[in-house]
Amino acid sequence: MNIRLKRASGRSNRRIQNGATLIEALVSILIMSIGLLGIAGLQLNALSYQKNAWSTHRVAEITNDLAERILANPTGAKNGNYTYTADYATGKAATPATNNCRTSGATCSTAQIAADDLRDFLLKAQTSLPGGAAQVTGTPATGMVVTTMFADKEFVDTTGALQTSTTCTTAINASTSDMAWRNCCPPAANVPAGVRCRRFNLVPIEP
Repeated sequence: MNIRLKRASGRSNRRIQNGATLIEALVSILIMSIGLLGIAGLQLNALSYQKNAWSTHRVAEITNDLAERILANPTGAKNGNYTYTADYATGKAATPATNNCRTSGATCSTAQIAADDLRDFLLKAQTSLPGGAAQVTGTPATGMVVTTMFADKEFVDTTGALQTSTTCTTAINASTSDMAWRNCCPPAANVPAGVRCRRFNLVPIEP
C-alpha cells in the first residue's frame, strides 16, 4: 500500500510540475508580446521624428537659397518685390509665371528678378514638401520673415484628430529666437488642421 501511494503521489507531482511549466510559458509569451509592442511604438515615434526633422531641414535649405537671392538683389528687396502674403490654400495652388531672367539671359528689372526668385522659392516649397506653401513678409531694414508651411498627417492629438498649429501673436512675435515663434503660423496664412509652419528671420541686410 505504501508503495502504491508513493507512485500515485509521484504521478501527481509530475502533473503539478507540468502545469506550472505551462503557466510560466504563457507568462513569458505575454511579457514578450508587451515588449514587442513597446518596441513597435518606439519605432513609429522614431520614424515620425525623423520625418519632422527632414521637413525642417528641407525648409532651411530652400529658405537659405531665397536669402542668397535676396542678398543678390537688394534693390528688389528694398522695393518690397519679395513680399508674398497669399494664404495657405492660395500659395499651395499658385502657379506664378516666369520671366526667365536667370535662364534666358534676358535683361530684366530688379522687380522681374525678384518675381522669378519668388516663383522658384514657391515651386520648391510645393514640390519638396507635402502640401507646401510659403509667405514672405517684412523689410530688409527690419528683417524679413520667411514662413514655410507643409502638411503633416502625423500631426495629431491623443485621439488621432489632426491638430491645429499655434497662431502667431504679438507676444510670440516679440522674440524671434523662441521655439514658439519658429513654429507658429501667421494669422493671414489661415492654415487648416494638420499643417505645420516653420519660420526663419532674415536679419536686416541694410543699415
